Amino acid sequence: MTRLIFILCLLVPCAKAQFFGGEPIGGSNGPVARFPGPQSYRDPETGITFYVESDGLHVAAISKEGKILWVRDPFHDAKLSDYRTHKPQIVSIGKGSWLVNGVRRRDVPAILIGFNSSQFGAMKMSDGEFQIYGQD
Repeated sequence: MTRLIFILCLLVPCAKAQFFGGEPIGGSNGPVARFPGPQSYRDPETGITFYVESDGLHVAAISKEGKILWVRDPFHDAKLSDYRTHKPQIVSIGKGSWLVNGVRRRDVPAILIGFNSSQFGAMKMSDGEFQIYGQD
């Protein structure tokens, strides 16, 4: 009987809000993005690999020799507030630009990261410093 109830619970659609990852807070932009799991981006110029850990919170920079250069939690380091979810996780990572007063600094290599909360920003490749660029 318990198995039957369990199976029925899985088959019956729920009437609550749809979301993927973290506890929803709300918003008009639909569900938060699904956390894809660990991911990485390798910068072709420096050979550094930037690895988003399995918790979706931490980014590690790993040299081409395999040495860990730094590990950062950009959301908490920047003291960001919850937005659309109580557990924002990194869902995208790639080549980015560092901005100062809205002007791209070509001399500061950076990566771009996006959270499932729709917040996004850049991290300096040298030390992982994070700056928020915005949110949807």
